[in-house]
Amino acid sequence: MKSSERIHRAADRIAAVLDAHTTSSADAPAMDELRAIALELGSLDRFTSDKLVELLAKAQVFYGRKSLFRLPGSGRRLWTDMREDLLDRLRMRARVLESQGD
Repeated sequence: MKSSERIHRAADRIAAVLDAHTTSSADAPAMDELRAIALELGSLDRFTSDKLVELLAKAQVFYGRKSLFRLPGSGRRLWTDMREDLLDRLRMRARVLESQGD
């Protein structure tokens, strides 16, 4: 399977997890599934790896236990960053790889 196809498939699976778990609260199954997707995708290139690491870091805060330092509204912002910004960047990387003949 081409790298671009693997990225698209992983992005779709990540989107499904995020869409099914929209509440900022302790959610070990969601984190476990996101980690499994990242592990399956592996390290294709630096850009993809960086975006996955950033997504997992935000997910760890979002799906972790409530923090005294979390500001009101920050959960929604984290989810939007993961679901919109980071997934868009992963899909953009897949399109770039496709355009390069991957």
